Amino acid sequence: MGKLRFGCAMAAGKLTAFGLRLLGRNASYMPGLVALAVDPDFIGGLKKPETLICVTGTNGKTTTSNFITSVLQSAGYAVTNNSFGSNVQAGVAAALLENSDFRGRHKNPYAVIEVDERSSLKVYPYMAPDYILCNNIMRDSLKRNAHTEFISFIINSAVPEQTTVVLNADDIICAGLAPQCEKKVFFGVDAEIPEKTEGMKARDIVYCPKCGAPLAAEYLRYNHIGRWHCTACDFASPARDYTVTAIDREAVTFTVSHGGRERVFRLVNDNIVNVFNFCGAIALLDTLGVSAEQIEAALQKTELVKTRYDVSTAGSLRLTRILAKGQNPVAVSRVFAYTAKCPGDKKCLLLIIDDKEDNERNVESTCWLYDLDYTPLTDPGIDRLIFAGKRCRDHVLRAVMSGVDPAKIVTTDEVKNCSDLVDLDTYSDVYLLFENYWLDEALAEERRLLERGARHAN
Repeated sequence: MGKLRFGCAMAAGKLTAFGLRLLGRNASYMPGLVALAVDPDFIGGLKKPETLICVTGTNGKTTTSNFITSVLQSAGYAVTNNSFGSNVQAGVAAALLENSDFRGRHKNPYAVIEVDERSSLKVYPYMAPDYILCNNIMRDSLKRNAHTEFISFIINSAVPEQTTVVLNADDIICAGLAPQCEKKVFFGVDAEIPEKTEGMKARDIVYCPKCGAPLAAEYLRYNHIGRWHCTACDFASPARDYTVTAIDREAVTFTVSHGGRERVFRLVNDNIVNVFNFCGAIALLDTLGVSAEQIEAALQKTELVKTRYDVSTAGSLRLTRILAKGQNPVAVSRVFAYTAKCPGDKKCLLLIIDDKEDNERNVESTCWLYDLDYTPLTDPGIDRLIFAGKRCRDHVLRAVMSGVDPAKIVTTDEVKNCSDLVDLDTYSDVYLLFENYWLDEALAEERRLLERGARHAN
């Protein structure tokens, strides 16, 4: 009965994918959703690839998994990944289905699968990964992820003990994952150590998970990312196996040390978050046996996914579009901080970071905004803030509470045509920050701004 149900699920999923292609649409997660509706254990019926790599964590999954995939493909490996679909159970099923025959045998020897943290229980027990890379564990949407201990519990309950886990040593929550696994690889960043940690109020860990005593931070970069030790026992951040020892922004390179040897790689993006992401990917790839030369060759061609980060110009207008992951206060705070540090003394920020689903359902909760750090927006280089969307006044309240000059702020309830509020006679350095479910609208406003910029030049 199980084999019959699996066969029907495979046929239904394949037919769905074929039908979507005939209609000229991307298959996305729909074939996986159909297959799982027919057989809830569909993933368990598939044959596992020779090497299965899963990438998880609160932030950076897509950037990291896409890079690992590109390196393996550049090195000549046939790789399956789920970059076309979602990272939940249906998206994982769709990617594996697409690259399996009707008997469930995988066509490609390698698979790099991005896995949502909460989907761990629906993926790992069915198809035990050989490697799991986790970038970080931190506060996320309260509607889905509740608390870091809840997410850690889910992941720990799902990871098989034989899996090799690659963990961020500078995230003490992430570093404590998978206690049942003996094979662990730690990575982190030793370059550009902050001089002070004062003022960092948002932290996802305060007390020692071993003895309950207060933790002390040697330094923090943001949130709880840094180096810690317990004030009462021997608990502390683990030693790193792979360490970024230098970041050279002029040469656009960063240096990774491992086993007494240093390697220099191209710096794709100087945001410290992405330095961690690429260090983790390098640690995993080196553990797999991919050479540093192959990794560097891929880095020379790598760019951040353009739906998440892109820079365009039109006349004198320089427009930078950056994803600010909605209802994820740490991710949005890091985008604010990165934007503030970018060069320029007269920057204009257009912010579309309302949660689209909440807007449509008229949800009143704005609690995540009070975990969000608006203080980078007080930077004197930021001259104009335009908040667009139904929650614009909630953003204004939080910004003003954080010290932003109200005279710098403009609001509009409408996202459509909000870019018309950008004064191109005054501002040529514009940043468009958008929530991921507003991508289509953000792209439309980007086009509108670039068209205006081109006309303005004439």
